[in-house]
Amino acid sequence: MKSNLATSLLAQRFGLSRSGDDVEISSVALASNLCRPGSLFIATQGLKHHGLDFLDQAIANGAVAVFSDREVSGIPSLVDSDPKSIAGEISDLVYGTSASGMTLFGVTGTNGKTSVTNYLHQVLLGLGKPAGMSASTSRIVGTTELPAALTSPEVTELHDLLAQMRASGALHAAIEVSAQALIRHRVDGVLFDVVGFSNLSRDHLDDFSTMEQYLAAKAALFTKKYAKKGVVLVEDEHARKLFDTAEIPVVGIGEGLQYRYRYQADQLRILGKHELSVHFSQGGLMAKNLVLALVMLLEAGFSPTELEAAVSVSELYVPGRLELVSESKPHVYVDYAHTPAGVESAVVEIKKRYPTLTLVLGASGNRDKGKRSEMGIAGSNADLLIITDQHPRDEDPATIRHALITAAATNMDAGRILEIPDPAQAIKRAVLETAEDSAVLWCGPGHLTYREIAGQKVPFDARRIARESVES
Repeated sequence: MKSNLATSLLAQRFGLSRSGDDVEISSVALASNLCRPGSLFIATQGLKHHGLDFLDQAIANGAVAVFSDREVSGIPSLVDSDPKSIAGEISDLVYGTSASGMTLFGVTGTNGKTSVTNYLHQVLLGLGKPAGMSASTSRIVGTTELPAALTSPEVTELHDLLAQMRASGALHAAIEVSAQALIRHRVDGVLFDVVGFSNLSRDHLDDFSTMEQYLAAKAALFTKKYAKKGVVLVEDEHARKLFDTAEIPVVGIGEGLQYRYRYQADQLRILGKHELSVHFSQGGLMAKNLVLALVMLLEAGFSPTELEAAVSVSELYVPGRLELVSESKPHVYVDYAHTPAGVESAVVEIKKRYPTLTLVLGASGNRDKGKRSEMGIAGSNADLLIITDQHPRDEDPATIRHALITAAATNMDAGRILEIPDPAQAIKRAVLETAEDSAVLWCGPGHLTYREIAGQKVPFDARRIARESVES
């Protein structure tokens, strides 16, 4: 459980240089604005600034000591050449994460990890188990829902969040873990009871030079440093490699492995090591995410009977993931798909259900430019494709749209491609162009309530705009 620790104890434990008075700390923060009375402020080098540039703000907010890569005068300080590398271990000691007795689930993968994390949380609640959650969609502590900035919060925030969950009565937590979180020490000091892997496809090659490096980053979650056991959905070559080489005990989901699944006529069956059957009406793509969540819970010790009962009383819902925004027609879905595989899977899933599909698609600026052409080709499977803007960030949005259109035009008639830069106008046009018995799918914005344009987050609620477009 959470406890105060003296800076002298931390210095001794981690071999740190220390100067100034010996003081007790009760919390840890990597951001000056998150410091509070009793905080240890960990000041490291960021992309543009060093944390020490904000030391005055940290002190004003209550920081009583600083931990940095250089000695600081005027405040008790700890020094190490790489403070971030041990920030997780320090946070674990201060917040008592390891001693909390919580059962922790971690989920990684390119697509689906947010849905799996939400399903884990919802089924745990259906089991009658108070649980917390940290995902791209939100953080949940008790009955309070908090906004999420990063997919995985900074390591000090994560340990603080887990302590808050435990204080609220939670004995379980589901945590979404990104590849960036693993290489940037954001889950250090956390030992998961069961981790899950959904899939790996092209994304973030601006951060990782190759798919092998991208896989290696995610595979770190399947080591003894971070987890006790794992579950791998083996449906691509990367998942097979992880399954074959994981450092911890793992079970696989796939033909010839410990678990298999079948989805037909809204009935999901899990077969193999343990067997269960549940009603699920959200389609095969989302069913796959539920399978991973349920097998993780089976591996945590819950029985098939318990899980069948829990699913029957759970509202299985993931904001912005193949979300039907209104019962008005044509049906309009909003999805967070922003990778080639994600777009392709979403298009295939919705096309199964309707005579025709109109796809609204945009791509983000300042990110893996190479995936844009693949996204355009994936979008060409729609009957009508409307290319629009998503998060241009610091790029010329016309350049992004051009890459999508050029690629799509290699695989579909140019007359079936429209370019409408304003996404609000694009979704309105999509609704007008789509028959009542058909569907519109808007890939990109998902649950987000903003767009990033020239360094600014501009308010933009795609789900609300889509709903208004079809209901007006």
